Amino acid sequence: MLKRSFFSDLYKYSSLPTFKITFFLILGVSIFFTIQNIQVINALVEGNGREVNLDPSILSSNPVYTVRDALLSSPYQASVIFLPILVSLVYSTHYQFCDDYFTQLIIPNWKVRLIGFIASSIVLSLLSTVIFSIVNAVVLLIFLDSTLKNYLEFTLFLDVTVRVMIFAIVLTLLAIFLVRVIKKSISSLIAIVILLVITLSGILRGFSSNIENLLPLIGAKSFAFGRIEGTQTSQLYGFTLLVVEGVVFLVLIIVVEMIRMRRKNGKNIYQSYRQKI
Repeated sequence: MLKRSFFSDLYKYSSLPTFKITFFLILGVSIFFTIQNIQVINALVEGNGREVNLDPSILSSNPVYTVRDALLSSPYQASVIFLPILVSLVYSTHYQFCDDYFTQLIIPNWKVRLIGFIASSIVLSLLSTVIFSIVNAVVLLIFLDSTLKNYLEFTLFLDVTVRVMIFAIVLTLLAIFLVRVIKKSISSLIAIVILLVITLSGILRGFSSNIENLLPLIGAKSFAFGRIEGTQTSQLYGFTLLVVEGVVFLVLIIVVEMIRMRRKNGKNIYQSYRQKI
């Protein structure tokens, strides 16, 4: 039953026009950012920093870091900024077209439905992230300055991609949680965009840097880039933060679904708990 739920959701949501259109739009944006990054990197390597209005000194003395950032930049932006928006748009159709009720008739066990739903969502996010990373790497391999191409190694690509995939899982779980709570595509989308604006704008920095560091895009930055610079937190902190937040979002999804199913069955969750005792 779990296998059927997983593959059913995987096929259902991946075949939606909304998913296909939004996915290719994100892929196009990712390629655009990749080309922009290549133009800047090549100009700096060739000593033409003025052409891109940048100081040549910002080019890292270690070319491995430059290539690593190039491998990371576009997939990171696509997976942690645009992918949650894709998840919000696609999975809100679960409620928009009453698909939730139809699925309950086919698979009565809500735990099986939820596990299949979460698993299929994560798999789609991971596959999307891998595609973004591969396309980004191919474009770099074709257009990047020849002196830097030697540093494009498979092990480096694999390391960067795995780190981005961990971010993608956490942000996908966050998007699923918002969708399960709000149940409407526009409202879920607005909530995710607001969170992204708060994260990227640095608004919370005026209140407390510790609070800001709880946001995965900020606090786990050192983990993503594989090194520590300036005031960045340690890589271990970033990885731990992502793991903890991923677990928290997963637990919240389960709690929300449990409460929703208890209400549908005409029971209060606390009454049900007392009956079991």
